Amino acid sequence: MTAGGGVLRNQIRGVTGALVVSGVTILLTVEMWWLARQRPASNMIAYAVIGLGVVLFITRSSGFRVEEEDENNPEYDPVRLTVNFAELVLQSVVAAVVVLFVYGVIDASSSLHVVARTALLQVVPLGFGAALANRLLHEAEDGDDDSAEERTLHENVAVFAAGAIFFSLPLGASIEMNILAANADWPRMAAIIALSLLITYLILYELEFRGQSRRRSEERERREMIIQAGQTCIVYAVGVGVSALLLWGFGYLTFTLAVNVQKVVVLSFPTTVGGAAARVIL
Repeated sequence: MTAGGGVLRNQIRGVTGALVVSGVTILLTVEMWWLARQRPASNMIAYAVIGLGVVLFITRSSGFRVEEEDENNPEYDPVRLTVNFAELVLQSVVAAVVVLFVYGVIDASSSLHVVARTALLQVVPLGFGAALANRLLHEAEDGDDDSAEERTLHENVAVFAAGAIFFSLPLGASIEMNILAANADWPRMAAIIALSLLITYLILYELEFRGQSRRRSEERERREMIIQAGQTCIVYAVGVGVSALLLWGFGYLTFTLAVNVQKVVVLSFPTTVGGAAARVIL
């Protein structure tokens, strides 16, 4: 892999890790949207400074990435620490803006002021997620085994379903799904589906999180793309099934077919991310 490719992969891993570790729940919470628009600027700045200061302290104390540790020189170089922290903030902002834009919480008509305030509010919890992801879900080493490769299809489906339920259960019971579904037209739902499939594919095959074998890079050259696409679609299908089950269980699937489909698609992103994350973690 080229140096540029490695840097890009690290950035995408941080963005994805922020979603996996912190969860999508914090992004899709109506109170967070309200606070971003209503809280005084002084409160927002104080919250961001203090919160990011704690993130910086954790990053400085525990290390940003395992591969950057040096036993002979445990002290971080200030320049490297600054660069790493800036990357972490950028990863958090990108994760927040992309997801909220796809869901329509912010859009092209939103003022830069609103977008900045929204990103500022979300950057602290997502910053914790990105820091933990870079530390705990670090890049796979050559000797790592991918236990998911040894599981049967039924076992993998069970893991996907467990992750999907654990990740999205609070959202399934929340009113936010109704709010987001009411504003989700068909192009927006297509964007949510595309983002779900993209994040799932990246987690499963491209980002090489801990627990995945790098040997898969060689296997990938011999493996048909249709197999990877099929596995990605299986995760998404499980996510859709879990979404429908949760919404039905909470009594939210009582409207027309079109409205019910909107709700299922809206919830399918967190369930799919949870299912894919479970394959990395479990």
